[in-house]
Amino acid sequence: MPCVVEATKRHRSIRAYSGPVEEEHVNLIIEAARRAPTAWNLMPVSIQAVTDPSLLEKLGDAVGGQEHVRKAPLFLVFSIDYAKVVEASKASGVEPAEPGLGHVVAALVDAGIMVGWAGLAAEDLGYGVAFIAVYGNPCRVAEILGLPPLVVPVVGLAIGKPGEDPAPRPRQPLDSMLGLNGYGKSPEEKAQGVQAVYGQRAQRLFSIVTSREGYLAKLSSQILECLRSRGFKAP
Repeated sequence: MPCVVEATKRHRSIRAYSGPVEEEHVNLIIEAARRAPTAWNLMPVSIQAVTDPSLLEKLGDAVGGQEHVRKAPLFLVFSIDYAKVVEASKASGVEPAEPGLGHVVAALVDAGIMVGWAGLAAEDLGYGVAFIAVYGNPCRVAEILGLPPLVVPVVGLAIGKPGEDPAPRPRQPLDSMLGLNGYGKSPEEKAQGVQAVYGQRAQRLFSIVTSREGYLAKLSSQILECLRSRGFKAP
């Protein structure tokens, strides 16, 4: 079986690290992200590579007090970056529109692909990784890293030599995700597979994530306010 497919099956989040990332490997991991597919080859994303302990401490606090961010030998922050795109557009003689929702969605997709490729490259080199949602407090992360307007952090990747060996987490069954030439099974049928994965954890998980007072519901206004404050045309 191809090694990339095997690597995806072995993946698990590593939140304890026993050693640093070698300098030559840092460049290989970032190069993998740089080679990821991107719409129009525009690459409206920038990567901030963080190794400074004082910055890592602040970033760990900003994303909910996550100790593995504080202790990560390397933390990559992937940010939507229309600052460079707007300036390049102006330099080419094209007056750009104020970036809006379409621009944000396109860049989010690119950032998601890039961080995935970086994670696979890091694991292929023998490192452990943890994907971190920095979109929960993007303006604070941008402030810590001194990012200019039109740059908004969305996802982070903690990387280091593994200091633990957890088992891979279970995933939803294939028929809860796949639809051949359409949606596939009904939402109610797919939900049975979703609930089966989480078992006794399901109620607590959905109370935190999907309820009206849950984490994601509260994020909506915060994210929109951050986008506006960073120069985006947000609804």
